[in-house]
Amino acid sequence: MLRLFKLAFAGVLTATALSISLPSAPAGAADSAAGTAQDRAAIQNLVMKYGIALDTLDADAYAAVFAEDAQFSFGGNTYNGRAAIRNIITGLKERRASEPAGESPMRSYHAITNTLIEFVNDHEAHHRSYWQTISGPSSGPFKVGGMGVYDDTIVKRNGEWLIQTRKILQ
Repeated sequence: MLRLFKLAFAGVLTATALSISLPSAPAGAADSAAGTAQDRAAIQNLVMKYGIALDTLDADAYAAVFAEDAQFSFGGNTYNGRAAIRNIITGLKERRASEPAGESPMRSYHAITNTLIEFVNDHEAHHRSYWQTISGPSSGPFKVGGMGVYDDTIVKRNGEWLIQTRKILQ
């Protein structure tokens, strides 16, 4: 029992010595340019919501991941504002609905990987990740339809992280 007490006491002394010798972060430092774990998780969820909304052609969910005054650039086109960005999905749905039966494209899935989030401050971050679309019938075979990089500025507005600018690089 005495040995257990001595080990516990030695652990407390070591922890105390380390806490005295290590510099402490200023109050609020975790919320600054480093971002909080909660902010990082919220941005990762935002990126996943984007992919799911696109794969399910949910125009409202798709538009909701963007700031009202967002700018989205890909394929030589730039879309300004949430309403214009929402129309990307409604237009895609209309084109698919007008295709002859049996010629509609297979369901697609976005694989988003190698995500990097760098906080600029407590209300802005830079996000970059690789993406690829995989399509085919549920039983396969599958094929890669496209791939590239998302290059984003993410902003926190009213406590919610949103995409302010997105550039798709291929």
